[in-house]
Amino acid sequence: MTLSGELQAPQVNDLWQRRDEWWQDDRLELGGVTTLDSAGLALLVKWAKAVLARGATPQLVGASSDFYTLANLYGVAGLFQSTPLTTEDA
Repeated sequence: MTLSGELQAPQVNDLWQRRDEWWQDDRLELGGVTTLDSAGLALLVKWAKAVLARGATPQLVGASSDFYTLANLYGVAGLFQSTPLTTEDA
């Protein structure tokens, strides 16, 4: 699943309503995410915990340094495996 644009409270509500479309993915591409707030981070944490409960590893591709700043602030960065965005992913 590829997420792009704003990942803030209004968008999180929409993504939550459509979670059956992407919740089973173990990998999310975040290279196109332009802004992220605590609601967006909370959604990603909830998704990561669901992935871990299935025995898989939640992977984020192309997560920005701003994402990791926020994730570190909340103490949840360790939930995610990070992969840089490559030209093949774009």
